[in-house]
Amino acid sequence: MSSHKAKLSVAILLSGREKFSPYYGGALARWTFEVYSRLAERVDAVTMGYPTAASQLYRLPHHTSRASRLCDVVRHIPRIRRYEEKLWLRALYGQFRRFDIVHIYNRPQWVGFVRELGYRGAIVLHLQNNHLGHWSCAMLDELAPQLDLLAVCSGFLRDTFAPRSPALAAKCEVVFNGVNTRLFYPRESVREPATIFFVGRFDREKGVLQLVQAFARVVEDHPAAQLVIAGSTGFGVHNETPYVREVRSLAAALRREKRALIDFPGYVHHDNDLPAWFQRAAIFACPSLFQEPFGLVNAEAMACATPVIGSNRGGIPEVLGNTDCLIDPENIPEFAGALSRLLSQNDHRAEAGRLAYRRCREMFDWDVIAGHWVNVLENTMMGSRPSSVAAASSCA
Repeated sequence: MSSHKAKLSVAILLSGREKFSPYYGGALARWTFEVYSRLAERVDAVTMGYPTAASQLYRLPHHTSRASRLCDVVRHIPRIRRYEEKLWLRALYGQFRRFDIVHIYNRPQWVGFVRELGYRGAIVLHLQNNHLGHWSCAMLDELAPQLDLLAVCSGFLRDTFAPRSPALAAKCEVVFNGVNTRLFYPRESVREPATIFFVGRFDREKGVLQLVQAFARVVEDHPAAQLVIAGSTGFGVHNETPYVREVRSLAAALRREKRALIDFPGYVHHDNDLPAWFQRAAIFACPSLFQEPFGLVNAEAMACATPVIGSNRGGIPEVLGNTDCLIDPENIPEFAGALSRLLSQNDHRAEAGRLAYRRCREMFDWDVIAGHWVNVLENTMMGSRPSSVAAASSCA
């Protein structure tokens, strides 16, 4: 290994087929770029994943493999496609085997296979989904000794598995997602006092339909209110699914019957266009119906001093903190009432925005997250984290 080096070397294995791109990539690609680009003096980081066009890449070293073409074929062949991920990892192994740390995103099943390939460095598993919440106690306990650190993006996510495996819980660290406050910052001169904004994946679990239903009640008291629903069904692509048509149909009916102002700008470029939408909005709405592990858009809205009305689910309460703007998104009267009250109370709305901004700068600035992360990595390499615990599994 390279313990003689002054800097840690980290190979980041992007999960699935995520593009390492600010436009076509998702939250994992963004986390990688924002954190590791700030750690260049202490960490040599290389991302490894499926091909991304050079013109679209984040500005960090990115390695891929010609085996991606074979994987594209294998994934469509029944019975054989289950070997696709192992084929991909084996193709990359020659590139990451000499790194001090392998940083794996959202693929706990990769940990054991990376060990089988012969890797003896530190393995960091970084979860931003609830994958381990569905694993048995025995599977969790088997995973624990194979990795050195398990990072999760919220306490909620940790609690989905930690009570069932003390061995794994002992290696777990909560590391939040973050915001680029050089892009996302307040601009009160462009604030529109009656605009409610949503951005996210345009599907059922994000609660877009419930937002439109709530807005139908809001416009009865606030006829000048405007609802902006940004986003698409995928990164940079959009399909007119039955759900999308249902939402658009309801919006069209509200336009006809109540002259409601509802706009669908489509997919929004994260770095170039999204900050301006947050800065203009009076309120950001996050009506997720599922147990959202974190909800990065909430922190980005907070960075722009835009108050958030968000679901009381998953990790969203951890992001928003002590606030009176947590709602049950399926309780339409409650949801609409929260939106209407915030539109009516200008001073309260401004104060809520200021408090949100302060919380974001203290907790979710990427500089804060990067500082936390490099300390976690260095402590992991020094072996300060226990490799095991004496307590038996709580499922024993």
